[in-house]
Amino acid sequence: MKHPIAFLLLMSAAGAWAHPGHGAGFGAGLLHPLLGLDHWLAMLGLGLWSRAAGVPRQALATVGACLAIGAFARFALPLVEPLLAASVLATGLMGLGAARLPARLGLVLAGAFSLVHGHAHGQEMAGAAAIGAICMSLGMMGLGWLTAGRARLARVVPALVTVLGVGLLALA
Repeated sequence: MKHPIAFLLLMSAAGAWAHPGHGAGFGAGLLHPLLGLDHWLAMLGLGLWSRAAGVPRQALATVGACLAIGAFARFALPLVEPLLAASVLATGLMGLGAARLPARLGLVLAGAFSLVHGHAHGQEMAGAAAIGAICMSLGMMGLGWLTAGRARLARVVPALVTVLGVGLLALA
C-alpha cells in the first residue's frame, strides 16, 4: 500500500474505540489486537523505541508482564480510553527521542502503558482470550522492532504514531 496513513485508518475501528474480537478462546484473543488502531500504534511504537534504545529483551519482558498483570489483576482504573490514547502519543514521542530518554525511564513508561492496555484487554475478555491478546500484542511489538531496522521507516513511523496519538487523544 502506497499510503501508510490510509492503511492505518482502514485498520482503525469505526465509531467508538470498540471493535470486534472480544469472543472467547485463544484465537479470538489473537485477533483482537489486530482490529484496533490503538493496539497497532502502541505496540509498534514500543517496538520501535525498544530497538532504538537498545533494550528489546527488557522491554519485551516488561511489556509482557505488565500486560498480564493488567489483564488478570482485578482493579478499577479510571479514564482508560484517554490513558490508552495518551500511551499511543507517548510511545511515538519515545521513538522520536529514544537517544535522549534514559532506558530505565522508558521501561517504566512502557510498563505503565502496558498495564493500562492489559487492563483494557482484561475488561473486554478473560482467560485464554486475554492470553491470546497478550501474545499478539507482543508479536506486534516485535514487528515494531523489525520496522526500526529499516532506517527510513525508523524515522517516519514514530512521527506518524505521535501524530495519530494526538488525534486519538483529541477523540478520547
